Amino acid sequence: MLAAAVAVSLVATANAVEDNTITKVVKLLESMMEKSKAEAKEETELYGKFKCYCDDNEMEKSESISDLTKEIGVLGSKIEELQGSTGKLSTECAGLQQDIAANEAARAEAESIRTKENDEFVKEEEDMNAAIGQMDEAITALSEIGADQTMGAAADNKKFMAGFDGIALKVKTSVKEALVAASAFLTPVQKKHVDSFLQSKAPFTGSYSSQSGQIVGILKNMRDTFKANLKSAIATEKSSLSAHTKLMVTLVDAHTEMTTSYEDKQELLGSNDDELATKKEQLAEAENQKDSDEEFLEKLTVTCSEKEKDYNQRKVLRANEDAAIAETISILNSDEAFASFGKTDATSTGATGFMQLRSVPVHSHSNKVVLADEVSKVLTKAGSKRLTKIVASLKKGNPFTTILK
Repeated sequence: MLAAAVAVSLVATANAVEDNTITKVVKLLESMMEKSKAEAKEETELYGKFKCYCDDNEMEKSESISDLTKEIGVLGSKIEELQGSTGKLSTECAGLQQDIAANEAARAEAESIRTKENDEFVKEEEDMNAAIGQMDEAITALSEIGADQTMGAAADNKKFMAGFDGIALKVKTSVKEALVAASAFLTPVQKKHVDSFLQSKAPFTGSYSSQSGQIVGILKNMRDTFKANLKSAIATEKSSLSAHTKLMVTLVDAHTEMTTSYEDKQELLGSNDDELATKKEQLAEAENQKDSDEEFLEKLTVTCSEKEKDYNQRKVLRANEDAAIAETISILNSDEAFASFGKTDATSTGATGFMQLRSVPVHSHSNKVVLADEVSKVLTKAGSKRLTKIVASLKKGNPFTTILK
């Protein structure tokens, strides 16, 4: 393009140029025009592909950022939910541990109380049976000496007549033990009779027989009381054992239920911890990917914008250059151009070569000077650096050899 423009411009100042030089220059300019169009087409296709790349990646990354933003929100909510669940489960597990410990303490206390109650019952039962035995023994002993008022007078006399010191001592000892055992249950009146009987030293007098009859009645009443108390104690023991058994069943069932619940919650806690770790890892990956996509999109936007701007500038520049070349071709193909170049020696003597052999100063503005100025203006108006350099070269002389080369 530079060579062609210079060649055209120098036609106005050269004294000898071949007739076919214009044709060669025009053909050269037309070739440059075609090449420029081909390059423009290729560049358009390349830019179209790059634009598709920009659009596809921009859409892809924008969708990815949008999806990742939603995913990050969901993961954040899930993490908060898991953390809340873990906190609640931890609190519940702590409560269950306390309840289980309290249950175990209650069972231990219940067992201790039951053991103590049973020990007291066993002791009481032994005491009751011993007291009843003493009552029976004392009543039997008194009966043997006729203290039982149901016995006849003959029997009483017989006992009186047959009194032995050993029997009297045995009777008094047995009765005394029985009365001492029953003393806690006697009324004041009964205690008075008992004390009078125990202080008596004449075991087989009438007075003694009368007192012993009263004592037998007291002993029988006490024996009945002991038996009733023993029966009541046995019933109480049975009831206490039943209540204790039911309580232990309830406590054991509650302990089993709480233990199962505690283990289930511990398992959920473990599962929560695993899921929480996974969600946090996924969140970190999503955030990193989002940051990467945003960084890529930001760079892509800048790059694509710069490429678009550069492409549009080159397109405008190419259009200006093409327009300038087209106008130059139009000028060179005009009748005035051929008329101007037809006056040169080259049109009559044939080819004179591309080297300038002599120069003749011209003081008037001929058509050739006007033509050269017109071409310079056209090339300058295009605003192209390449064409501007061509205009600058026009002022240096006749670079015809370099032009066609």
